[in-house]
Amino acid sequence: MVSAVLIGRFVFVALGFATAITVLYTCLTDGTPFRSELLVPWMTATLIDFYVNVFAIAVWVWYKESSWASRIIWTILLISFGSITTCWYIALELFKMLPDDPVYLVLFKDRQLKWTSSSVLDSSEFIAVDSGQ
Repeated sequence: MVSAVLIGRFVFVALGFATAITVLYTCLTDGTPFRSELLVPWMTATLIDFYVNVFAIAVWVWYKESSWASRIIWTILLISFGSITTCWYIALELFKMLPDDPVYLVLFKDRQLKWTSSSVLDSSEFIAVDSGQ
């Protein structure tokens, strides 16, 4: 059986490339997105939605990244390239994991952290596990 980590790697790399190719194709065939005829009320709603998502993902990235430089670089990339950066960040994090690891570990800064119950709200349910690395 193929592991969830391997599937996740494939899915997020594919989504990242698909999004990048779509954006590049659209820019080449339709021109710049910064035209007055595109600035309609839906564009405002879309941009607000986009930046709320960027903020939520940036909070996770700031939690995961240990250096200020990488935090700032990833945030700039998220603001500039949106879901392309999101997909590639998740893919890179999945490539740092072993194929046998539970896929939920991608969420944590410390990959040695394991859930011991289904209660997410109780921090006493987390334990550190020595994986021999």
